[in-house]
Amino acid sequence: MEIKGDEDCQLALYKIISQLLSEEYRGNKSRVGEILNGYDECFGEDVASLLSDMVFYVENGEVEKFLDILREKLRDKKLRDEATLILRELCSRELLDRLEGWGEDLEPSVRIAYLKCLLKLFDRGEVGVEDLAPLAEDPSPKVRLALVSSLSIYAEREDVKKLFIEMLGRESRGEIRNLILEALSSKTQAEASGKLDERFLSKIIKKLRRFP
Repeated sequence: MEIKGDEDCQLALYKIISQLLSEEYRGNKSRVGEILNGYDECFGEDVASLLSDMVFYVENGEVEKFLDILREKLRDKKLRDEATLILRELCSRELLDRLEGWGEDLEPSVRIAYLKCLLKLFDRGEVGVEDLAPLAEDPSPKVRLALVSSLSIYAEREDVKKLFIEMLGRESRGEIRNLILEALSSKTQAEASGKLDERFLSKIIKKLRRFP
């Protein structure tokens, strides 16, 4: 992974992807190296190559070919973070229709990337909780944790609250259960209602007691 968890590098990659997808740079594959200049500590040649492929295939209307490349890169530990960011930036309602099978891919990193795309569209109001719900039962705790972490800011919504309560009934991972409970009993909810609903919290705690 070239980013190495560096927030500045992640922010830089977001900006670089946006630049490369803008009209100013569209179709100019040679500008990738120029834009990446100065970010040697963040990105290596493999990232530059992936970004060049993005520019080439998107400009030539061969998005599906690039998605195939991206799906393979998501299996590569060195590139999966960058590939996830790229997919999220490319993500649109139209693109989502081309991601058939990603949510059931055997590789968790592919499913997480798919989830990131869905969450972007959820933020925009273009998909609903029902589109995210299948991933709430994903076999990988990493996928379920990513879902709960992202949806926690919407815990005051009835549809999200319902999904979280359903997850509590079957979730065996303490970290995920605790995160759900924290989201449901957050200050956001308390401020919205004026006070915490004790009966609501009692119901949640009873569900948690089902697990050791």
